[in-house]
Parts: sequence; structure tokens; C-alpha cells
Amino acid sequence: LSAELHRLRDGADAGALRELLRDSQPLDVLERYPAAWTGEEIVRALRPLPPRLYSISSSRAAVGDELHLTVAVVDYLRDGQRRRGAASSFLGGLSPDSAAPLRAYIEPNPRFRLPSDGDRDVIMIGPGTGVAPFRAFLQERREAGARGRNWLFFGARHLFSEFLYQTEWLEARRDGSLHRLDVAFSRDQPAKVYVQDRIREQGAELLRWLEGGAHLYVCGDAQRMAPDVHAALREVLVTHGGRSAEDAEAELAALAADRRYARDVY
Repeated sequence: LSAELHRLRDGADAGALRELLRDSQPLDVLERYPAAWTGEEIVRALRPLPPRLYSISSSRAAVGDELHLTVAVVDYLRDGQRRRGAASSFLGGLSPDSAAPLRAYIEPNPRFRLPSDGDRDVIMIGPGTGVAPFRAFLQERREAGARGRNWLFFGARHLFSEFLYQTEWLEARRDGSLHRLDVAFSRDQPAKVYVQDRIREQGAELLRWLEGGAHLYVCGDAQRMAPDVHAALREVLVTHGGRSAEDAEAELAALAADRRYARDVY
């Protein structure tokens, strides 16, 4: 083994190992260290392919015996070679008349549920495919006749190519089932803008919703988005609520314990 791979394997450079595992597919590692493995070692090192979990982006009350998913196909170039995600590419390649079998199951998530009280307001923060469960939430609330208000924060890179379910959100704004919609498209202007920036901009109103009993949900990227959104929420409590940073953090923890601040991040 190379000296670099020895350091990674033996834990001498834990930060580099975490970065390698986060940003690399198995094929990337094999190509980076081509002489480090025998066929038997590769087989022993690999675990069985785990199931892929996707948020359901539809309510059965609205669509009947269907199940909608929102899937971004993993497809990128590295060192001139195209890489594809196994599950997302498979799903993206299915056609309506495809006979390919698909094994699926429901993975319950009891901590990421709508409030039982339909009069409660709901704040949903879901950039990219993280918006999936909130499409289901809005459908469910509409079908149930919930009287609570709904507020969606959505973010992506580009308005014209990545505004997922744009026509549905705009129709929901027109019919009154979506009361507020704040969007951020990070690459459509020189200065990048993200959902956490919109949260800060709307901080005073967001705090009024929370103090009125609103439930808060975050779904999407766990590495960067979720911590940045959490920091923005803490800043809202400090700036508009007069809390100290420590008290703001404790208040967010209390909201989470009370199931009024729920995150589904990956």
C-alpha cells in the first residue's frame, strides 16, 4: 500500500479519510490507488449495496394509489470519466411501459410528520430535491382542509432549469393553499443567494410565525445546507427575538424536543 493510503487506513489522517469517503465513489478510490488492491480484497472491503431512501413527494389523499418520487440523477465527470449513481440512474432510465422490476418498501419516519392540529402554521425549508416531502405536505393539508398557513422556502442553482414543481407552487399561491413562497437561485446573479439568506431577510416574520406556534421543517443536504439553515434560524432568534446565542440554541433544541422543529437530512 502507498504511504498515503496507509495513513488513511490507519486513521492517522481522519479528516482526509472523511473527505475521501464523502466525495468519492468506490471506483474513484480504485482508480486513485490502482495497485493497492487484489480482487479478493476489493470484495471483502465492499459491503452489500444498501437500499436508497427517497422522500415520498405525494399524498395518497390527492393522488390515490400512486407514489411520486423526486430524484436527481447522479451524473458527473471526474478525470474525464463519467460517473453515474446506481439507483438514481436506474430510476431515471425507467419508461412508463418499462417491465423492469423495482423492489421498494416504506421506511416510516415518525419524527417528520405534519402537526395533528390542522390549524397550526407550517414552515417548510427544502432546497433542491429536499422539497419532495413538502409537495406531499401541501397536498395532504389541502385535501384535509387544514386551516393553518403554509410557507415554503425553496432553493436551487437556476430558476429556468431547476425550479422543481414551479407550476404547482404558483398555482397553490393563486388558490391560497400556499400562503408564502420564498425562493433563492444561487447561480442566477453574480452574488450567490441561498435559502438561509432568504430566512435572514424574512427573519422578523418567520419569528412571528414560530411564536404563534408554527411547526418548522428542514429537508435536504446534511453537509452544508442543514447547518447553514440552523445557523440562520439561530441568528433570527438573536436579531429579532433578543436572545443570546446560547438561549437561541436552547430554544431551537426545545422546539426539536417538542417536535416543532424537524429535520430530514442526508
